[in-house]
Amino acid sequence: MSTPKKQRTTLNLIYIAIMSALTLMAIFAMYFVRANGAVEAFSPDSNYTIKTMVIMALLIGIPVSHLFYHKKIKHISQEWELSRRLTHFRTAFIVRIAVLEGVGLLSIIAYLLNADKSFMYMFGVIFVLFIIHAPTRNRIATDLELNEEEQAKL
Repeated sequence: MSTPKKQRTTLNLIYIAIMSALTLMAIFAMYFVRANGAVEAFSPDSNYTIKTMVIMALLIGIPVSHLFYHKKIKHISQEWELSRRLTHFRTAFIVRIAVLEGVGLLSIIAYLLNADKSFMYMFGVIFVLFIIHAPTRNRIATDLELNEEEQAKL
């Protein structure tokens, strides 16, 4: 089993990779729409339907990711060794960011299809949530209720 420090480093690399990929996709989408306009894949009448789908995904995805994360964290026993707790934390964290990433990707795709800036604002909400929920040492220590000795191992 790897050390807690390596586990935290791996988690940070996963986070940075997903955050970077989402950022690059958003930049590409803005550049593409500015240069070429919207991708005409659907009729103009379906813009309302697409916007409704993205808003619903936002309104459902954010609370679901939050609830799943906290439910999973609550089931981590304080008696477990630190590396086992970090493994369960990593699972909960990855599911959280995967759900947020899905909503962010949906927003970017909808922006490509409609060239409606409101989709990029919705992506901005997801981006801010990504930043807020970064797997910092303090967040991990707080969420797992680590003692000072365990925090030093991180």
